[in-house]
Amino acid sequence: MPYNEEATLKSFAGLLQTIHRLRAPGGCPWDREQTHQSLRPFLLEETHETLEVLDQVQSSKDLQKPGIKKAFIEEWGDVLLQIMLHAEIASEADPTISFEQIANQLNEKMIRRHPHVFGEVQAATSDTVLKNWEQIKKAEKGTPSAKAGLLETVPKGLPPFLRTMKIIQKVTKAGFQWPDLTGPTEKLTEEVNELNAALKSADSKNEADRKKIESELGDVLFSVCNIAHFMKMDPEAALRSTLRKFESRFGHVEQRLHENGKTLEQSTLEQMDVYWNEAKKQEHE
Repeated sequence: MPYNEEATLKSFAGLLQTIHRLRAPGGCPWDREQTHQSLRPFLLEETHETLEVLDQVQSSKDLQKPGIKKAFIEEWGDVLLQIMLHAEIASEADPTISFEQIANQLNEKMIRRHPHVFGEVQAATSDTVLKNWEQIKKAEKGTPSAKAGLLETVPKGLPPFLRTMKIIQKVTKAGFQWPDLTGPTEKLTEEVNELNAALKSADSKNEADRKKIESELGDVLFSVCNIAHFMKMDPEAALRSTLRKFESRFGHVEQRLHENGKTLEQSTLEQMDVYWNEAKKQEHE
């Protein structure tokens, strides 16, 4: 669909008016009660729900499926709502802050960081674009303090997997990384062995033992993330894929038990395993 500036401006204007009306005196009591802090969980929730939809979009053809198309539009709308609510709440405290200001600043930044599109710089590959982006970003932020550590710029509020990947990317660029996949895979084996040793010798009621297991489990997860980095994969996407697979197989187990007049509580693990393997076989077929 070709870009229609008039229609786009009209849709944003209508949405801005709606948000303003919800927050204004006489508007929605729930919306008027919200603060930046109270909305934090919703921003995370809506983002993860959007990721679930994006996991289903493996190609542009998937967006032609009515169910996925509807979910795609709805979930991105929910994310946009969170942005606009935060902008409206901020404008009530400081009129110089607005959604328009946020949009204008973003537009200026995108133009500034794409000199190969809006300027005279040449960039024929994605790698060149990313290098230019990082150089411009560093220039914008100024020279960091001599005492500032390499990892101090990684936000501590990021989800653990995302923060881990950011840290791995930074130390890799600094040269603190194995030359190939052999190192990370051997490290994962080492960490799994240490976790097994901790589990075998642990007293589940001893707090020190539990802390040791937690530490070893963290090492295993970090090693997995490093392998994901080498393979240029997203560990969260991999885990979401496994969860969808697990949910599908477990749903098959429940259905087959129900067909045989049984509940989960009335069944043994061995009986459940039969249907679990049946689901796996159907997947492969």
